[in-house]
Amino acid sequence: MKDIDTLLKEVKRVHFIGIGGSGMCPLAEILHSWGYELSGSDNNESDTLDRIRKLGIPVTMGQRAENIKGAEMIVYTAALLKDNPELVAAKASGIPTFERSKLFGAISRMYKNCIGICGTHGKTTTTSMTTQIMITAKLDPSAVIGGKLPMMGSSGRVGKSENFVCEACEFVDTFLDLSPDVAVILNIDEDHLDYFKTLDNLIKSFHKFASMATKAVIYNGDDANTLKAMEGISGKDLITFGMAEENDYYPENIAPVHGAYYEFDAMHKGEFLCHIKLRVPGLHN
Repeated sequence: MKDIDTLLKEVKRVHFIGIGGSGMCPLAEILHSWGYELSGSDNNESDTLDRIRKLGIPVTMGQRAENIKGAEMIVYTAALLKDNPELVAAKASGIPTFERSKLFGAISRMYKNCIGICGTHGKTTTTSMTTQIMITAKLDPSAVIGGKLPMMGSSGRVGKSENFVCEACEFVDTFLDLSPDVAVILNIDEDHLDYFKTLDNLIKSFHKFASMATKAVIYNGDDANTLKAMEGISGKDLITFGMAEENDYYPENIAPVHGAYYEFDAMHKGEFLCHIKLRVPGLHN
């Protein structure tokens, strides 16, 4: 079977099984904006499906073999059972099938500036903040986020620039399907050990992700596990952030605002950059 990058240049009609998922919807929106003819199915009604229908994408409730008629490629969620009637029918008919992360990776390779944000904690928040900052700066990014961003009303957006901001989840190594130009590592903690088995294996996976970045890795210089993951990484810009002034970027003069939020001076290697008032609670933000 041809790889997904090749097939995306050849096919026109793509069917999404579970199109209403927060991780599926933005990928469908991106393909739709590129002129692909899409269809989808789902088992549950949602605001996401309403958004998809408004784009003119037909969505069928319930999953049946006949739903894939005319499709040249099938994209499905990782949670899909192997006996799903649409997936079974596609394989029996020889229609190429790909798990969501494969399409996510292929899309990431179509942008000149892909920013992949990973970490055990804070991925959705940081990806949302980065997206909003880039929108405000008129950089018009496309984005795929692990949760709904209120100001967008969706878990993603389609921009017109070459900038792509994506939440890169380490679960079952799916982030290794991405092709980041810039990798961001927020932290590494024991998680998904049913898959990774050991913390060391988890750290090695983050090391692989960092090594894939073509331009830069921005990482938490205060986090011991992240520092271990960065060992041996070279050949690109390495930029640290954290609370300690030994990092490239760090805060000074941190002060609470109304007992919930914080303001601080953003510093870069001893130089004042700007004063920030962050309307998000928690010192960790």
